[in-house]
Amino acid sequence: MNTNKIIISSLLLLFFMPIVSYAAPATILYFSEHEQGSDEVLITMTITEQYLRIDDRLIKTSNQETEENKGFVLFDRKNKEIYSVSYEEQQIIKIKYAAVTIPSPIKLKLNILSLKSDKNAPLIKGKKTQQKQIYVNDKLCSNMITIPGLMPDAVTALKNFNQVLAGQQAETLRYIPGDPHEACDLARHSFYPQSHLENGFPMVMQTIGESGKIEDVKSTRVLLDFKQQVIADDFFSLPEYDIFKIN
Repeated sequence: MNTNKIIISSLLLLFFMPIVSYAAPATILYFSEHEQGSDEVLITMTITEQYLRIDDRLIKTSNQETEENKGFVLFDRKNKEIYSVSYEEQQIIKIKYAAVTIPSPIKLKLNILSLKSDKNAPLIKGKKTQQKQIYVNDKLCSNMITIPGLMPDAVTALKNFNQVLAGQQAETLRYIPGDPHEACDLARHSFYPQSHLENGFPMVMQTIGESGKIEDVKSTRVLLDFKQQVIADDFFSLPEYDIFKIN
């Protein structure tokens, strides 16, 4: 089946609730994510001026049961700190922002292509969708449907979150031999962590496998819905677990 038709079909399933203005609203995003050979995961991102909280629940394909949330990730936007909370282990992993100061172990050439828009593609909030493809060292890494100008604060929150993760990922590269490095992963996770957010909010994002072929989709994330509502402050509180710093 044509990949572009699959992406457009996914967009047609999107449902958007009216955005209501509050003094301090939270933007809530709902995603479905599926990795090749794995069950579907439902992801919820709750974004305020201060925080980004990420929750996920696994859907077992065999019986469509949903597993309980085993923890969450909390990003303190102002202090640039990530807290990964595990209910099972009753512990919290803390990551602080650190700039990426080391060079890439291999040369990286990033190229973002804009494909011709489908005239039959639906308008989302009055805006046209755009298809983008990210290439690194001439290899296709990501295929996306984006909407420029949609939810700019959510884009900023995700950019900053990825920056903090990139600093930690880059630090681990000091201990990895040169041969195993893969260009797409290096760009996405360490040296160009914001590339998929530079051209609008990603409504659909496909990560391409090692072959670099468009039909070799390793994972797909689709935005299902978003809304705004008031969220209680304690939703962003951390449980009283031991905190372990990893940088």
